[in-house]
Amino acid sequence: MTDRLHSLDFLRAFALLMGVLLHVLMLFLEPADGSEPRLGASIIFVWIHTWRMPLFMLLAGFFTALSLSKRDIGNYAINRLIRLGVPFLLLWSVIPAIDEEATGLFKTPELISWLFYDVPFTLRLDHLWFLYYLLLFYVILLLVKTVAPLIYSVIVDYKLSSSRVVILWLPVLILLSPLNKPTGGIFGEIPTTFGDVNFGSMLFMAAFFMIGLQIYKSEQFLEQLQEKRFWLPSLVVFSLIPISLLGWGGVKDDPFAFSGSLEMWIVNSLSGSAALLLVLSIVGFAMHQISSGGQILPWLVKLSYPIYVFHLIFVISVSGTLMFFGFDDWLVVLLGFASGVLGPVIIYYAIVSWTPLDWIFNGYKSSKYRSNSTLMNRLARYL
Repeated sequence: MTDRLHSLDFLRAFALLMGVLLHVLMLFLEPADGSEPRLGASIIFVWIHTWRMPLFMLLAGFFTALSLSKRDIGNYAINRLIRLGVPFLLLWSVIPAIDEEATGLFKTPELISWLFYDVPFTLRLDHLWFLYYLLLFYVILLLVKTVAPLIYSVIVDYKLSSSRVVILWLPVLILLSPLNKPTGGIFGEIPTTFGDVNFGSMLFMAAFFMIGLQIYKSEQFLEQLQEKRFWLPSLVVFSLIPISLLGWGGVKDDPFAFSGSLEMWIVNSLSGSAALLLVLSIVGFAMHQISSGGQILPWLVKLSYPIYVFHLIFVISVSGTLMFFGFDDWLVVLLGFASGVLGPVIIYYAIVSWTPLDWIFNGYKSSKYRSNSTLMNRLARYL
């Protein structure tokens, strides 16, 4: 299990870092200068977009089952509230909002605008919307575990197999796909503010979260995923589906306007199947290839969360400036991604690592900062 955790730790960090790349590529889907979308960037974007967030939700479910096997419900509830809630406070208080339609690209952080300029507080989610869904999942899961522990045990103790995934979870995801992507199998709907719930996308992500819960005790299934005869053909074949859907949508008279019930079911069935099989094949590939932590993995795990929280302002400003001055597209992608990583890393080592904020991102045990305060030390046991 230790080797497996190394691979899954890597995937969790990798999924967050791929979010940085996605936000660079996103600028090329509808370029601000009115030029045509870039085909190469679109293909990479759609491929990553298909599996990245479902993979993250599956891993969140896995690590939730692992944590709840060691922690009591109250301790874990406070842990999740702090570690997932505080990044929203950072988003509202210190991270500028992005308004592509305004003269100034970056807006004053929401809390400052509310306090000093009486601007309404919108409780924006931006790129942290998935943390909002996770908070909802934890509330429901911990409530079930408290009120109906038998139901919780039935869910978590259900051991997956290839046949059970195909018979149970594949149909569920196919049925949920039209709700997740109501315009067709390319882009899903996500919440934009606290209190906003898109039930289609939430249920779709919740399905992967539950699969992760069940994978925790499904050791034989995990062994099957690692077999090269599964992950290699699955990775190749199901990578072609989102790319094919992109091509299909692009050649329509009204681009990406999938219409008609039959067409929508075909598109969304393919999209839902691709999401599930790509996620499972990527998990299998990582578990097959990664057998130890090495020197790089702890660094990736430590920095991936703060990188994702702080990256967007660097990506947009650097990539947007380079695009404005006509730099080569792939140089824009490379430098934009590098800025989205290096900028937050500087913030982390200059500010976060020396403060209790590191307890939020990496937990108390993994942080160098220690406090002599009795209150802070009591709080630390929940981190």
